[in-house]
Amino acid sequence: MTLHRSPFLERYLPYLLRKADQTLSAPFYAVLTRLGVARSDWRVLAVLQELGQLRVAELATAALSPQPTVTHALHRLEKRGLVLRTVSTEDRRERVVSLTPDGLSLTAMLIAEAVRLEAEALAGVGDLTELVGWLREVTAFLESGAPTVTGGEARVR
Repeated sequence: MTLHRSPFLERYLPYLLRKADQTLSAPFYAVLTRLGVARSDWRVLAVLQELGQLRVAELATAALSPQPTVTHALHRLEKRGLVLRTVSTEDRRERVVSLTPDGLSLTAMLIAEAVRLEAEALAGVGDLTELVGWLREVTAFLESGAPTVTGGEARVR
């Protein structure tokens, strides 16, 4: 007896996005490994480079990581002299994180390498502008609290 298999994973968007991410990111992850930079550290560095000084909670949100993961990354990065945590001037209970000059230098080099590897990997694919736009639209739609279907019923988040 042969079981009929539905090609679920080949049409399930979260799986396909993750597979594309892992495949595209593998060469860059090798660079991170060689330099002793964890992926969670990289996300923190990239976000700080892009957005500047942030509170830890804001950093966790922007880095798409749980706050404990970001806190562990900050310990590692602070030990390496790549980030600086200071007391917030608005609320002394909060810490504000920024890149040090060494952190800026390393992050700039990593961003250049990420851009180079991405361009190399996607060189034969063609123009991805439309795909990037669609992904932004989907993300904005999902973040907007649009109705979702749960247990057969549409619900608003």
